[in-house]
Order: sequence, then structure tokens, then C-alpha cells
Amino acid sequence: MWLDIKGPIVADTVYSDNQLCAKDVSVQLPAITPLVGDFQAMGTMSLPIVGLIESMELTITKIGVDLGLGRLARLQKQNLEFRWVQNVVKADGTTQPEGCKAFVRAVPKSIPGPALEIGSTTENELTYEVTRYQLFVGGVELILVDRLSQILRINGIDYYSKIQSLL
Repeated sequence: MWLDIKGPIVADTVYSDNQLCAKDVSVQLPAITPLVGDFQAMGTMSLPIVGLIESMELTITKIGVDLGLGRLARLQKQNLEFRWVQNVVKADGTTQPEGCKAFVRAVPKSIPGPALEIGSTTENELTYEVTRYQLFVGGVELILVDRLSQILRINGIDYYSKIQSLL
């Protein structure tokens, strides 16, 4: 059985409320970490509590101080879109680009203070609290977490809908 080999990221862009803010940045998309509960089974066993997750955080590291940084640092809810291209090796040995997108609704938690040093570039790290996160790879949705609408869908399975049906 062959699985496509996902290779390096070729380029990326960041949009805030549909306006281009940055290119070729480092981004750490949110991790989805379930809360755990303790159960008694021959002692204590900690298992994920389906439907409850820890705080989701996003980090963008941008080089330079410019209007894009100012837009990303606005102290208000932002709809962020990340687009990137990764190389993929197919079963026949050919490579082709694959488009990926992430849509994130977030509010800045911190605004960087640029460090200034002669002959060096400034590296600015913005951190956000995430309320909605959706990830597409090759046009297929892999993840949708919307905390305010109570949606937790991973790989096509909506884990929160089971909880909603019992309420």
C-alpha cells in the first residue's frame, strides 16, 4: 500500500479579514488537547473527556515591522486565513504541489515588542486565543473546531453532535 509522501512547505501567506498581511512566516496552528478525567479502574485511569478541550492557541512569527504586523496586532476578533503549498511525492515518483488552508477566528493575547539590533532583522511573535479552527488539506476538511457553536469535527466525525443529541 502506498501513501503519498508529504514534503517540505514551499511558500505560505497570511490574511486577516481577507487582506494579505504576511508571506513566508512561521505559524504554529492550534493543538486540540482534550481535557482528561479520572476514572476508577484498578486504581486511577485518566482518559479524554470527549467534547471538552483545553484552550487553543495560535502563534505567528513574522519578520520585520510593517503594516501587516500592525493589522495582525489589532486588539479585536480577527478572521485569519493561512494558505500554504507543500510538495507531495506520488507512487510513480513524481512530485506535485498540494494546497492547504487553515481558517482561524482568534483574538490577540500578546503583541510583540520588536527587538532592535543593528544589522539584524526583527522577529515578532504574535500569540492568539482561538475560538474557531478549520483545516483543509488538498481540498478535504480534516478538522473543524468551533467552540462557540459547539462543533468538534475531526476527519468527518462530529464528536460533539453525540453530546448535543442527549441534551
